[in-house]
Amino acid sequence: PVFCSNREYGKYKQEKGYATTLITDHAINFLEHRDKSKPFCLLVHHKAPHRNWMPEEKYFGLYSDVEFPLPKTFWDDYATRGSAARTQKMRIDDDLRMIQDLKVPETLDTADVESMDSYYALLGETSRFTTEQRVAFDKYYMPRNKKFIESKLTGKELVKWKYQNYIRDYAAVIRSVDDNVGRLLDYLEQNGLSDNTIVVYTSDQGFYMGEHGWFDKRFMYEESFRTPMLVRYPGGIKGDIPEMVQNIDHAATFLELAGVSVPNDIQGDS
Repeated sequence: PVFCSNREYGKYKQEKGYATTLITDHAINFLEHRDKSKPFCLLVHHKAPHRNWMPEEKYFGLYSDVEFPLPKTFWDDYATRGSAARTQKMRIDDDLRMIQDLKVPETLDTADVESMDSYYALLGETSRFTTEQRVAFDKYYMPRNKKFIESKLTGKELVKWKYQNYIRDYAAVIRSVDDNVGRLLDYLEQNGLSDNTIVVYTSDQGFYMGEHGWFDKRFMYEESFRTPMLVRYPGGIKGDIPEMVQNIDHAATFLELAGVSVPNDIQGDS
């Protein structure tokens, strides 16, 4: 996303910028203007890893020279699993959209409904670009697309091209998340808050980065079932926590750490 629609005091306003950066700007603004005599709880939710993986202007083509290794299960034929695994809509081969996801509008087929739908989905993103962003987008994707079309890839070579360019864009949007998580950690450090603030970095689920030939997240296989969960706790903890951690445990844990009683109707465990 290039513009972020922000609802503030009951009204929507459109802000210019990259959503990941804007979200962090608002988070830091909250920290700056909070009542500094009281504790705070701040939740910062980034949308960046979601489809269609549009990098920040400065990161278009950041990983264009990187050849990412194929996961061991990339060419999975699902022979040992049920029909659901063979009929899902997550295959990099068949289900990544050439225009919307891989950003190759040159492949538009006006006689094909799906192609038109994919085109309009990308147009919904690029139509919000500033002039500078449009120039940067075209500078990277147009030469790349020209080379791709001229190469006339088929079969496994085409699938590998799709994978590489999916991962390159995905990694580029994550780079912006890394940058902005860093901005928040720097703020805590620079304002004397690091030693008295618990930082939790997590997600709602894992994601397929080519495992089983898939993108997205919707099957409860090992790769998607595992969710990132990192906690920086001042002073550390005694011993390890061997139990499985689940999303429903977050609320109970944060409440206990804050010295607040956990309501009986909360299902998770601290």
